[in-house]
Formats: sequence, C-alpha cells, structure tokens
Amino acid sequence: MMSAGESRKPHVLAVFTGGTISSRSTGRVFEISDPPHILLQDIPEDTVHFDICEPFSILSENMTPEMLFRLFGTIASACSAKIYDGILIAHGTDTMAYTAQLAHLLLSGLGIPVVFVGSKKPLDDPESDGVINFRNALALLSQITSGVFVVSRSIGGTNYVHSAGKILQADPQTNDFYSYKNQHFGIMTDGHLEENDLFPSTDSPVSARSHLNRLSSLGMLPSPETVLVLDACVGINFRSLLLTRREFSFVLQRLYHSGTACTEPRNSPYSLLYLQDMCKANGKHLFIAPIEKNRIPYSTTRELLAAGVTPVYDLPFEAVWAGLLLCTWLEEKPEEFFNSPG
Repeated sequence: MMSAGESRKPHVLAVFTGGTISSRSTGRVFEISDPPHILLQDIPEDTVHFDICEPFSILSENMTPEMLFRLFGTIASACSAKIYDGILIAHGTDTMAYTAQLAHLLLSGLGIPVVFVGSKKPLDDPESDGVINFRNALALLSQITSGVFVVSRSIGGTNYVHSAGKILQADPQTNDFYSYKNQHFGIMTDGHLEENDLFPSTDSPVSARSHLNRLSSLGMLPSPETVLVLDACVGINFRSLLLTRREFSFVLQRLYHSGTACTEPRNSPYSLLYLQDMCKANGKHLFIAPIEKNRIPYSTTRELLAAGVTPVYDLPFEAVWAGLLLCTWLEEKPEEFFNSPG
C-alpha cells in the first residue's frame, strides 16, 4: 500500500515501431536493429514505470495500412487493459507525419498525452538527436494532460513540440519537422514546455474515442481499400490511371502552393477537369488539398470548384489523407467527417 505523502510513479506505454531511432549504421547503410531499450536505461526506475510493446519493427517508409491498423489496435487493447498516464511512440521520421495525423484522429480521446518521437540518425551516432528527443517527450508527458504531439529537435538546436493535427512531413534538406502555417505548439527548454502564445486554441476531434473503439472492434482491416494520392506535378497524364479498380473510392490530389492545379480544357489528359470527369464516370470521389478558405482564389481554383471537385479547407495535406483513410475504414462520409466539430 502507498504510504501517506508517497507519490505514485507514472505509468507510460512505450510503443516501438522501428525507424532510424531503432537502427544502426552498417557501413554506409542504415538498417533496423534491436528496439531502442537504451533510451530507457538512463531513466531512474523510481521516477517512471514503462510497459513496452512492439507491434512491428520496420523502416517507416515500409509502413502499410495493415500495419497502421495493427498499431492502433495494439494501443487500444493496451489502454483497455490498463490505465496509463501517457504514451510514447517511437517512430521513423519518413512517415511519422502521416501516422501522427491518424493518431490525432484516433488517440486524442484517450484523455492522456500521446507523444511521437524519432531520430534523424541512429542512436549509436554521436550526432543523433534520439536521446534528447526521448527525454523531451518524457518531460512533456508530465506537463500536459491530453492530446497528441510530436517532439523533434531542429537542425538549429531548437526542441519543437508540434500538435499532431498540424504536423507536416519533414523537410527533405534539413529533416526538420514543421507545423501547418508555422503553428507549432511550443518549445522544450531545459525540460520545460514553453507554449506558443500564437498557437490557435482548437479542440481535439470530438469523435476520436468513438472512432478508436469502432476501429478496434473490427478485429481486422475491414478491406484492402486505401486512398489514391496524387502529387502536384507538371505533365501528369491522368489518362494512364486505371480508375476502374475497386481498391480505392477516394482520390486525393495535392495542389500547388497557391491552391491551384492544371485546368486546361477538360479533354486534355493533363487537366484536373479531365480527372474529375474520369472520377465521376467510375464512381470515385476527387478531393483537393491543401487549400485556404479565406485566400483569394485563382481563376483555375474557381474552375475546379465549379466542376464539383471537393476541397478540404485549412488542413494539412497529411491530415486530409488521414481523414480519408479513416473514412474508408469506418465507412464514414468525408463531407460529414471533415465538417464535424474539431
């Protein structure tokens, strides 16, 4: 029995999925190694209790929908069997933004903080940021009560805290993470969170707990369907797409930075108007992002909207992907899903 005045050690679920933080350098190649238990060795045993699970161990570029389904099912099962004070998820940086966005939709309703952590270089590299990221993530857990976040050290040495719902893919040149519209949640300084006064006060998704319960109750991935994602690129020939396939119902087209895409005459296979006609003919639903609702649109953007292409406003591209994937799994209507509070 706990004596009077004795504090209870926080219980933290540490989820290892692989990635650079679980890798080692062999010659000039990074390869998956053992789970990064070394991260726990310097944490005094009397300060925190860890439960460890490893749903899989991969380089995150090899992530699949089945693995994502397994990851969130594992977390749901663990949290239904035991009460935790927080969750740490060690994840590769290549696809961390996508997994974190999905976690924002599924784990925000747990009522405990969830923090993603990764590393730009393996832990055995003297320049690795893995240990400092992990320590900052652990410190963050004790200073927030709920929500999903990503902790990452920038190339300049700043320890950023990003809200998972605003995280963007890492910059390919610096490997730094950024937040949508530069709206990072805060900065960790000497283990203390300094919140960003300009961070918008937004609620967590109101249906996150319900979505997680529904997903975990399925037991297995409901279907092999996914989301067809198309990048913004000059000269992509949409005629080459096989839209008769049944593996996807939603097509997500990334827009250029001005919220635009090609709107050559709709008989041109390079035009998004051509793609929209193809989608309609084959029962697919075409979405575009990122796009800002209050920004003065170009004429090309107006053409897309007039043609019935569906915009998802004021969300990172990665967040739209996560929402569409979840709608695919749970058979939700995207228009209702993205317009719901939070």
